[in-house]
Amino acid sequence: MYDLLLKGGTVIDPSRNVHEKLDVAVTGDRITKLESSIDSSEATRVIDVSGKLVTPGLVDDHIHVYPSRPHSKHPDFAGVFGGITTAADAGGAGPNNFQDFCNSVLTQSQTRLYCLLSIFRDRGAEAMKKRAADSADGWDMDIDGVVGLAKEHPDIVKGIKVQLSARESQAIGIKHIEAAKVASRKANIPVLMHLSDTAGRERGITSPRMVGAAVSLMDPGDAITHVFTPNTGSTLDQDGKILPEVLDAQRRGVFIDTANDGNNFGWAEADLVMSQGVVPDIISSDNQITYKPTLVRSLLEYSSFYLHLGFSVDDVVRMMTIVPARFLRIENQAGSLALGRDADIAVMELLDGRWQLEDSTGVSRIGSQALVPVLTIKSGRVIESGE
Repeated sequence: MYDLLLKGGTVIDPSRNVHEKLDVAVTGDRITKLESSIDSSEATRVIDVSGKLVTPGLVDDHIHVYPSRPHSKHPDFAGVFGGITTAADAGGAGPNNFQDFCNSVLTQSQTRLYCLLSIFRDRGAEAMKKRAADSADGWDMDIDGVVGLAKEHPDIVKGIKVQLSARESQAIGIKHIEAAKVASRKANIPVLMHLSDTAGRERGITSPRMVGAAVSLMDPGDAITHVFTPNTGSTLDQDGKILPEVLDAQRRGVFIDTANDGNNFGWAEADLVMSQGVVPDIISSDNQITYKPTLVRSLLEYSSFYLHLGFSVDDVVRMMTIVPARFLRIENQAGSLALGRDADIAVMELLDGRWQLEDSTGVSRIGSQALVPVLTIKSGRVIESGE
């Protein structure tokens, strides 16, 4: 007897090149059967998902749910409430406050959360103030602390998040990128590197030469993010030409991540980057429920931008499931509907219509398709729409 049966949906599982109408049965917290027709009498609970898409639970490798602030939304707003069963907090915690991340965020989240550690020792408010004031002691890097935590908590620490923007480049160049790479190689975990001068032009501009030098440090399996940003310090030079180091990075196996958030997607830049041969591997949200709780957008909302760019539904699902799982090195646990896997499942609907898709500069295009979350199943538990 199965505990749950999803009946009548179209299964899309790029990890196994599956796109067909299949019923999905769940026993406990595991996927136990996928067949064209499973008798409803064999299941305790049956949910009719006819006309819907059934995919692996979505994986968002770039969100911000820590540190929590008084007006922050619940971590699950960046997770299971929108089809995302697995996510990684990107650089919110450093070695000094990693335990607080575990105590304050992991304990209240239904979403499986991982941590991409900051290379800076302390990501607390005081340290951020020191860095904002260009105080030298605000840039205290801790290679040994990152390596130690990665080895002690391999089930939580899945990488290092490091940011290259004007704030850092004007103060310390790419020393923090170099430190992150030393730590990542010692701990055998990947780096996710932010490219975008989001700190504001008043702090200066990160030169294409410096961006190229930082990108050249990335190893296969690392990722660069914000590749479609309209800001300076990006993958494009001042003439709109893609940096050769970016092309070389993708050729050698560095993941290309998008991370829209509210500041880092431009339609013109997306056209320029893709026309010059760089195609994203991963769609992530950079959802910032700790910083901008009124601007929370789900990963699926951003997926509409990529459908409009010409990616197929299968492409988009792949970029939100198995590929980010590979970056986080959890592809044996997430991003697939293979038998015996955790029953992490997203059910969504593909709607036709007219959708206003506004980029970070205020430019809008009208999309014709949108993916909308219907329900999420996390470890066999149905997250009801009312939640």
